[in-house]
Amino acid sequence: MRIFVNNADSYVGKALCADLRKVTEQDNRLLGTVEGEAKVDVELMATMGVKRVVLRNDMQKYLADILSCSLIVFDLHSAKIEEVEYVIKELKVAELKHDVTFVLISSVNVWANTRKEYVPLRDDEEEEEQPEEGDEEQAKEVKKRPRELTDADLDRRTPSPAYEAWKHLESLTLSLGSKDKLRPHVVAAGVLYGNGETTFNDLFEAAWLTLPTHKIIAPGDNYIPCVHVRDVARLVRVVACDDSVGRYILAVDHSRLTQAQIVQGIVNQISHKREVPIVPIDKVDFESKEAYWELDIILEPSAPLKSSTFDWWCRDGIVANIEKVAAEFCKWRNLRPIKMVVTGPPGSGLETVCAKVAEKYLHKDPPHLTYDQIIEDACNENKRSARKLKRKVQKLAKKPGSKLPLKLRTKLVRSRLLSNVCRYRGYVLEGYPTTYAEAAALFMEKILEEGEEPEVQEDEEEEEGEEGEDEAEGEEEEEDEQEEPPPAEEEEEEEEGTRPKFRLAENVAPEFFVALHSSEEKCKARIFCGEAKGASSEEDFLRKTAEYKLANLAEDGSPSTAEFFSEMAGLRVLPIDVDRCDAEQTFQAVRVYMESKGQFFNYLRSEEELVREREAEKARLEEEADARREAERQEQAQKEANLRDKTAEEEESRRQVIAQNEATHLEAEAQPLRRYLLANVVPTLTAGLGEVCKEQPEDPIEYLAQYLFAHAQDAQTIQPSQ
Repeated sequence: MRIFVNNADSYVGKALCADLRKVTEQDNRLLGTVEGEAKVDVELMATMGVKRVVLRNDMQKYLADILSCSLIVFDLHSAKIEEVEYVIKELKVAELKHDVTFVLISSVNVWANTRKEYVPLRDDEEEEEQPEEGDEEQAKEVKKRPRELTDADLDRRTPSPAYEAWKHLESLTLSLGSKDKLRPHVVAAGVLYGNGETTFNDLFEAAWLTLPTHKIIAPGDNYIPCVHVRDVARLVRVVACDDSVGRYILAVDHSRLTQAQIVQGIVNQISHKREVPIVPIDKVDFESKEAYWELDIILEPSAPLKSSTFDWWCRDGIVANIEKVAAEFCKWRNLRPIKMVVTGPPGSGLETVCAKVAEKYLHKDPPHLTYDQIIEDACNENKRSARKLKRKVQKLAKKPGSKLPLKLRTKLVRSRLLSNVCRYRGYVLEGYPTTYAEAAALFMEKILEEGEEPEVQEDEEEEEGEEGEDEAEGEEEEEDEQEEPPPAEEEEEEEEGTRPKFRLAENVAPEFFVALHSSEEKCKARIFCGEAKGASSEEDFLRKTAEYKLANLAEDGSPSTAEFFSEMAGLRVLPIDVDRCDAEQTFQAVRVYMESKGQFFNYLRSEEELVREREAEKARLEEEADARREAERQEQAQKEANLRDKTAEEEESRRQVIAQNEATHLEAEAQPLRRYLLANVVPTLTAGLGEVCKEQPEDPIEYLAQYLFAHAQDAQTIQPSQ
């Protein structure tokens, strides 16, 4: 059978190609278009089984290739409206030489605004809630949900404004039913999920990165019909084989999930378990207001999906299959959990290496774990078991070198390694396990015999009251007195066939193991210079160093921690002599070791992005330095200008003072001379000037001179006073 898939490289197209390779137990020839015709990924097409890529540059040939196929599938999620409408209209007038099945994959958003009736929730649907005192009236309020719609309500469907064109194409497709040799079907798919995600990608990505950005748009109780993209592809395969199926098919799974259940389910599976906040719609970014969040509709799956023979992939919905869907997301997005253990003697610089790896590969808030941190976090939990553990740890702290029982240590560390963040993003475990026995207890699990049930950890319930606390203290005293007993001789003599068998616990075991080596002198120097951690005193350092040597450098041939990972876990151990390498060389060695199995995607920034970021940061720092220097220059120039103005003002003031002093001095010096002139010169000169005015001689100067000469004896000679 020849099959045409529009946009075979799209999200839905890839699922279709995977499921349509074989229909009716025979190989099929797949043809298809691609979204970006400018650059066709030939290798991807071959992997998907697409024999030939159909181009759109010649529309006649394009249409001829489509009509040559027995099954034609168009997905509106990735197709252009005009192109689909053109193909449907051409199908209506074309002369078909063989039977053709045309499948249009639409969306339940075409039903979004259909008038709904509301009915009370059934007992099995309503969540069990204990009403508080004074809330009896609220408790009596009956919760309601939309009544189910079926494909029989086809004529009532009303789309949201953005999907009016989709409904028009659905109607055009159904109108092809009267044409000979043509069997049209419309598949109204629920909100699609799975295979790496598109619709819920932002939710999964933020959960994987443990970003607290998830929000539920109030009130969050709207119903969102969903379906796994692989189930849509499998439905198309059923449609191709069975000509008795209906023309209009509602493709939704059997779950009835609300918006809040979907968001909370994704967060609880992948991220830190927390209560997702419910916020009003005006507090949500516009980009987050996707069309599917506004849906509030319950749809019954059509007959083919109710059949017991339908091969469901996720029948019960995304939340019930969240572990499978999350694994698909990680696989399709190339998200690999980076699990690494780094050990070494105290003072070898474990914390520096682990911090660099966590910062580079595990994003913000990285799961960089130490044994002490795990114990401290366990003690800080608000549980009775935490309080009991805290007392036990405080008691052991008084005895240097004392440890919690191996079983308890293993339980606490394994519980942390099984957390959501460590399972999906990974972890860097610093300095633990320290011995072969600890490694085996932590990373090996018992192989259960047929009929044998796994060992159940007893959950310690929360209890309050002095009586319970006293009893817990009594139990603690007894446990502390008991050290880890060595295996009984009888157990050692058990037959090989009766001993329990163990295997590597793949869910917690690391993928990488790094063993740092350093001399005791160098380790001691690093600690007391503040370059490394590992001991609080010289006594503590000597004790921990002796313990490390006994567990990893024993002369009696006892297996070391590194030997467990190389022999039992099958890892290639990376030994690094930190005495010969600096911190950067050590990190580069670890980086090459980790990426030898292939580079991680993990939303890590590429080298080019890091270079651009460093260059941008360098440019920003230079701009800040230039701006700082310019500000300092302007400040200095302003200071100099102010100083010049101040100096000029002071100089002007000094000149004014000098001039005033000189004037005062001259005035004081001129007083005796004035009196002399007034007594001896001015009277005779005044009389002479008067005579000149009277006589008005031709030469007044000569006349005045003769007058002054003639009356010179009349003036009284007065000597000026000194």
